[in-house]
Amino acid sequence: MEQKSGGIAKYIFLGLAVFLLVQYGWPLIFGKGDAPTKQPFAETHFGSVPEGDRPEEKTCELGDQRAKFVLSSRGGALKSATMLEPKYAGIELVTTSKEQRMPLRTNLRAPEGDEQQVALDNLDFQLAASDEKSCTFSFKSDDTEVTKVVALTGRPFELAVDLTVKNLSSAKKVHRFTVEQTSWRSKKETESSFWDLGRRPEWLTDVVTHTDKGTKRHMPGEFAPGEFDEKGFTSESWLRAEGAGIWSAVSTNYFASTVINASSGPAHAETLIEDGEYYNIAKSEERYGHLYRARLAFEPKELGQGEEASYSTLAFVGPKEREVLAAVGGGSNKYGTKELIDLGMFGVIGQYLVSYTIWLSKLVGSWGWAIALLTLTVKLAVFPLQLPQLRTSVSMRRVKPQVDAINEQYKDDMMQKNLALQELYRREGIRPLIGCLPLMLQMPVWFALYQSLSSAVELYRTPFLAPLITDLTHADPYHVLPLVLGASNFLQQKLMPPQGMDPAQAKMMMYMMPAIFTVMMFFMPSGLGVYMLTNTWLGIVQQVLVEKWVQSRLKTPASIEVREVEKKDVPSAIEPSAGIGKGKVRARG
Repeated sequence: MEQKSGGIAKYIFLGLAVFLLVQYGWPLIFGKGDAPTKQPFAETHFGSVPEGDRPEEKTCELGDQRAKFVLSSRGGALKSATMLEPKYAGIELVTTSKEQRMPLRTNLRAPEGDEQQVALDNLDFQLAASDEKSCTFSFKSDDTEVTKVVALTGRPFELAVDLTVKNLSSAKKVHRFTVEQTSWRSKKETESSFWDLGRRPEWLTDVVTHTDKGTKRHMPGEFAPGEFDEKGFTSESWLRAEGAGIWSAVSTNYFASTVINASSGPAHAETLIEDGEYYNIAKSEERYGHLYRARLAFEPKELGQGEEASYSTLAFVGPKEREVLAAVGGGSNKYGTKELIDLGMFGVIGQYLVSYTIWLSKLVGSWGWAIALLTLTVKLAVFPLQLPQLRTSVSMRRVKPQVDAINEQYKDDMMQKNLALQELYRREGIRPLIGCLPLMLQMPVWFALYQSLSSAVELYRTPFLAPLITDLTHADPYHVLPLVLGASNFLQQKLMPPQGMDPAQAKMMMYMMPAIFTVMMFFMPSGLGVYMLTNTWLGIVQQVLVEKWVQSRLKTPASIEVREVEKKDVPSAIEPSAGIGKGKVRARG
């Protein structure tokens, strides 16, 4: 069996090596052929702005206790979005400065056609009116009158953006309204290092679309130079999501900037990630990164003289708090904005875990203790699945002297040793493989829990047992949690050593596993450490109690002997076993 397993492993590693060579090595050695090296943007892609003398830029401030928004007369765009709560103090979510790439800017240029309603991609508005709740911008030319009103909705981090376009020309004119969110992030901000050990970077960014067909997320690799010929890309190089667009967003691990279609008319949800090289920033530079863009593009519309068209959209710019996202647009997750939170493959499980943790945090007034209580609840919930595994572990330790004796007695005969072990396990009712199945069934719960804790903005900058843990989403600065976890894991290994291993391997694992967990927790979020530490302590208590319960119900193990007998002495009721060898049988007692 060992040789067979080794052979299989050899072919698996060989196949993996061939895959890596074809996927990564071949392009490095032989290049990528005729593949383009730059994103294929047209000359007009960057967008046009007024030239010459321009009116002075005017700004308008809106805000509440949680955030402050500054809007500009240049394009009616969002110039600043500053978080005000102590938890989010100092966080600015507008990271672009180029006029043609500002969030919420108004673009009325149609992708094609000579009779355009406006001549430029960006307009110079006048600040017509403003108060503490709304800003009104107006633009007027010989052919066009545009009114844009941006107002607070009374819900956190949310703005209503309403636009009216009127044709003043005697000729028919065409326009296409688009509104977008943008964010510049450097590669340093969005990439994790080796020491992050799989932890999601704080500013890991993607672009997200939500339509009546579902939610799609895209990373920079999907906008590589050679990808723009793929299905879904428009003539303007935007990736259009299938179905009627509900919202588009630029989303980081904890924050999101979203535009939502609140109009009765249809819109397309489109995304684009521009490479830093498009802005003449070399990949070797530290500031190299990507510009993330997400927009709603309404259908082009033709207006006759005196006709007008109106559009209603919402903008959400803030932290991805579950209850806040559910309230966007009026509550009950009206626009599906909770989908901004990426809970991974096991998102259904993760949603229930997060909702339960939020409820616990309100109950006990602490996110740290809520995680501990969540761990206890999960432990109790999966206990029926763990019980067979725990019973097998206890039974394996109980028969360890017999296993050691068999290993010693038949150390030179693998066949007879396996037969003796099988007979011992049969008599004691031990099924080692059964213990693995419950462990596999628990894996979706653990993955969902890890993903939920990794993306929960509710834990962001949240202390626990201060000053020990200052932020549950960051590593313990004093390393107390990793050291306690390592010591606890060592105790668990000491009380419950792994079975079925060579003694030397078991001893090595007793020290290796605690060391691995300790090193991991030097870099992993403290919230995850609270979960792991609570789970380890509960595991120790659970194992001790189960062991006492199982021991009280088990009989003393009988000894097992595999012996050679002459074939003539074998009773007719016992079948010879060819697997043992000539002249040998398996004796069952």
